[in-house]
Parts: sequence; structure tokens; C-alpha cells
Amino acid sequence: MKTKEIILIPNLLSILRLILAFPVFYLLLFTLDINKALLICLFIFMFITDLLDGYLARKRNEVTETGKIIDPLADKLVVGLIALAVVLKGIIPLWFFLVIISRDLLILIFGLYLNRKYNKTLMSNYPGKAAVFGIGLILLLSIINSELLNSEIRYLYYVVLVLIIYSSILYLNRFFKTIGDIKNGK
Repeated sequence: MKTKEIILIPNLLSILRLILAFPVFYLLLFTLDINKALLICLFIFMFITDLLDGYLARKRNEVTETGKIIDPLADKLVVGLIALAVVLKGIIPLWFFLVIISRDLLILIFGLYLNRKYNKTLMSNYPGKAAVFGIGLILLLSIINSELLNSEIRYLYYVVLVLIIYSSILYLNRFFKTIGDIKNGK
């Protein structure tokens, strides 16, 4: 990572999201009932920073290798910690938590392999972004925990599961195609 790239606004937003993941995890786990409004605001703020960092990076022509690493790392850490807190609180089912973590671990492992061995970084795909949005929506709605929403969330689990599977297949295809292109000199 290059120091001059870290201080770019898009990367600072990703770093802020990384830092906020830990207090949000603590608040979720230990003070959810008293700090629900604060948690919802922080959750939405982190989501906005996720949208803004990519938008600003493209708009300001500040797409960097550092950003390609920090942004997905922040996404995975935020989603993983929030999902861990809500599964420990019994708010989401264990199977959904395991799907989220398995997906992120596989992407992380394949991404690290590709980066270390071939110095390549795969950008996320739109179905993957839709899956992460769906995961975030489920986590947010679960934190809100409204009786009116709880029946709708059950259907959303399966929609997001399909998105996760679809985006993972696309990611794996791009992973193997990238390795094939490198080996064939493309």
C-alpha cells in the first residue's frame, strides 16, 4: 500500500468504515436495546460511505490499488462483525451467518492468492454489490426488528441467497479466466 494513496478521500472513507466497525460491533452486542437509534444511524452512515468511496474514486479519478484492497476489506469486516453480533444476539439464523462468512472468506482467499501470485486484483461485480446490499438490508431490518418487517425478511433471505450464489459463480469464473489469461500471456 502506498502512503500517498491512503490519504485520498475515497480511501479515508473506507478507513473510517473499518474503524467504525468495532464500536458498532460492541454497541450491537452489548447495548442494542438502549442504542438502537444510534446503531441504525451509524449503519446507514457506513452504507453511505461505502457508496461514496467508490463514486468519489471514479469521479475524482482516484481509483487506486490501495483502494481496491481497503474498500472490500472494510466491506467484509463491517458485514462480518455486524453479522456476528446479530447472530450471537439470536437475531439472524446461523445458516445465513455461515453463508455470509463462507462467501467472504472464499473471496478473500481467492483474492489474496491472485494478488500474491499474479499481482492482480479483481473488482467486485454488480451482482456481488447487489448481494452485499441485500445482506446489509437484512442486517439493518433485523436490527430494527419490527413485527411488520419480520415476515418480509424471511423472503429476503432467499432472494439474497440466490444473489450470493450467482455472484460467487461469476466471481469464480472471472478468477479462473484471469489465471487462464495470465498463463496464456493475455
